[in-house]
Amino acid sequence: MRTLLLLFGLMPALVAAGIYKYVTPDGRVEYSDQPREGAAEVEVTPLQTYTPPPLPKMKTIGQTKTQAQATTAYQVSIITPQDDATVRENTGRVEVALQVTPSLEADSNYSLQLLFDGQPVGKTGSSLKYTLTNVDRGTHTLQAKLLGPSGTSVAHSKAITFHMRRISILFRGDDNGQPGGVQRAPRAPQMPKMPGPPNPGGAPTP
Repeated sequence: MRTLLLLFGLMPALVAAGIYKYVTPDGRVEYSDQPREGAAEVEVTPLQTYTPPPLPKMKTIGQTKTQAQATTAYQVSIITPQDDATVRENTGRVEVALQVTPSLEADSNYSLQLLFDGQPVGKTGSSLKYTLTNVDRGTHTLQAKLLGPSGTSVAHSKAITFHMRRISILFRGDDNGQPGGVQRAPRAPQMPKMPGPPNPGGAPTP
């Protein structure tokens, strides 16, 4: 058995050199690469080899998610405030709510950016809610962008406008005490009235 195993292990080299079979007087079969008297050359069929095709490159989970996200058509919209809405808040506070369709996963490497009057507000992140403070009176614009892993914009919302109304002490109310929306200049201080002459007779003063 060992002779056969050794023979198969050396088969490639023996094929090139030639193999000879010899039967000893006691009936044992021996193989050798050296010819000798009484030995017969054995015809050996060349070994067949098989080369498997190269394995496909494995993609990491992160690469798979990034490619899937890159092929997804995202839509970004501003839910609050609505377009052309009027916000009445004396401190200038405005709550902004966004929506991304389809929803981003928790471990997504995409981020959102809010633009207020064309300028970025705060840091980019995954939050869908923003709070603007001390917004001046007047008309303003809002727009949201979805940024990809490289920081480039892959989707953006429609730019909307809203109107900020803040109550001022210069705005006088109507007869019911409600803000009337008419701005008036403050009244100038008036001189106190001088008291009239005494009336000893008790008769009405003309």
